[in-house]
Amino acid sequence: MIARGLTPFSSDHMFRHGASGHSWLGNAYNRENGLMKSDFKVLIVDDDAMNIDILKDDLEEKYSVDSAESGEEALELIPEFLPDVILLDIMMSGIDGYEVCRRIRANPDYDDMKIILISGRAMDNERQKGFEVGADDYITKPFDVDNVEMKIQYLKKLKE
Repeated sequence: MIARGLTPFSSDHMFRHGASGHSWLGNAYNRENGLMKSDFKVLIVDDDAMNIDILKDDLEEKYSVDSAESGEEALELIPEFLPDVILLDIMMSGIDGYEVCRRIRANPDYDDMKIILISGRAMDNERQKGFEVGADDYITKPFDVDNVEMKIQYLKKLKE
């Protein structure tokens, strides 16, 4: 995922995302708006690039944000990025969000990570399954970005 206006070879992209393409700066200065980003980390996991872009556009100004487009990619990225909150889509090809959540919760090193499942499924049994596998919250699509941000703020306050 390439930030808007940056190429993978630009020096600014390399500064902000490193050689791997993943964001690694914690408390970083955002040159676009002059604000300091929090060292609070949010990982967005969704196989729909548009959903990632919508969330990143809103959250990158306040948090250190990275993204993965599959469950497999998320599981590889988590030990390196160590997010505070994971916004995790449920319906993805390969490893689905429920299984990603189960694997995260099986690792005691990740006990402090908060997981918000995001799904187009609004049935009570789907929500229940999400909480059974270890999710901290559940949001249905289409989502309101302000609502997502409020939930992240709430989870951030719980961690402080």
